[in-house]
Amino acid sequence: MDINLRFLSRWTQWVNTFFAPKATLKTESDDAQKGLISLKTIANQYQPRTGEEPVNENMSSPFICTAEDFIARESQIKQITDVINLWRNHHGEISAIVAPAGAGLSAFLGQIPSLLTNINTQQQDASTSTVKPLPEKGVIMSFYTAPLSARDAIANVCYCFDMQPPAAMTDTSITDIIIAINKLPAQLIVIDDLHKLMLRMMGNAQALVTFATIVMETRKHHCWILGCEKFAWQRLSAQYEITHFIKHVITFDYFNAKELARIQTKQLVDLGLMSDDYLSQETGNTESHRGQKSSEATHNKNDNDDAVNPYEDQLKQLHIISQGHPKLAILLLQYSLTHQADIAQSSGSEKSDNSTKHNSSTGSDNNSKQCTDICKINASALPSCQDSDLFSLAEIYVHGGLRVAQHAHIFAQTIEQSSLQLAYLARQGLIIAQYSQRDFAQHFYFITPALSKIIASHLVNNNKLFH
Repeated sequence: MDINLRFLSRWTQWVNTFFAPKATLKTESDDAQKGLISLKTIANQYQPRTGEEPVNENMSSPFICTAEDFIARESQIKQITDVINLWRNHHGEISAIVAPAGAGLSAFLGQIPSLLTNINTQQQDASTSTVKPLPEKGVIMSFYTAPLSARDAIANVCYCFDMQPPAAMTDTSITDIIIAINKLPAQLIVIDDLHKLMLRMMGNAQALVTFATIVMETRKHHCWILGCEKFAWQRLSAQYEITHFIKHVITFDYFNAKELARIQTKQLVDLGLMSDDYLSQETGNTESHRGQKSSEATHNKNDNDDAVNPYEDQLKQLHIISQGHPKLAILLLQYSLTHQADIAQSSGSEKSDNSTKHNSSTGSDNNSKQCTDICKINASALPSCQDSDLFSLAEIYVHGGLRVAQHAHIFAQTIEQSSLQLAYLARQGLIIAQYSQRDFAQHFYFITPALSKIIASHLVNNNKLFH
């Protein structure tokens, strides 16, 4: 009876929202005039204007992924280099790189091919007959369909090596596959989004065991590196004891203020709002400071005047609001620049008074400082969520996304109930839909990428996700 009542409550809430008069609905400019950006507006940055089309991922940050502009992660790069060198010296073990959603895990994994090239260049002269040569082939891939049987898991692994999976399962299928894989030339296999292999449905546990067994038995010959979201990793550790067979675990978090400022400065240069000379100067200063730390005490303060970023205050605000989440910071900056006229109305005379006092005390040196206001996030949709909504968000987050039918299976409810609940969360901007043209049960929903940290923090505070 409770389920039916909750269903009717959700149905009423959905109908009221859908049929609300247009004049009473908040618009994008309404929030902007208050210096805010809504969760729905953030979600809309990832969606095409037309209704039922695949999600547009143009908001990703290509400059973070390129080798020449890759930001920070120096210690993690060293750790993964050591892991590869251990494998070359016949001490191969499975490695995992764990980071929260949106912290740049995929971008980090994308650096591994260039890392192999650097290792090869550095160690050509030091190579000996006892050291394995670097793999001629490296594969980076992510599975978007979780296996629900041992046969599915074998097929996934075979796909890594461009092999045909067995036509039928036998008692020796796993053994035969392991032998066949170990006869292939050594490869480096990077599996991104490991959490998408874990689906809480019948058969998935055996599929994970099969996958883990094959990886474990081929780790000496092939170099396996797995990438996994932090909260999903904790669940895999608690439920499947994944740490028992993965020896090297490398972790990182969201960007600190200095790292995020470097990313945002590059964006400002790309937008034509800052000179490329400043970016070159900043890079040069960073390198010189690493080699000349002893000269910092005698460095004249006036020498640093030209290096002051004209958007320094805004970059600090961006880090505080985004909490180091790069996609969210990029989106906030673009939105704030686009809607500056609306956002400025929210501060009005208060900003003007503060600016006058500040300018009178600091003089003409601050004329180069920009007066851009950074909008804040209107996250009021999150506190209004019911427990059932939060549990749904937690499962979608940990799995990297769920189809309507999968959600219904996990929560033991009808597909229609799941469809309405997920559609409601999508209208709040908390999740994004990839629509199936054939079957609404196959609509795929995932957490709005720029909101992953905000949503995860809310779920942790409400005991739906656990450290």
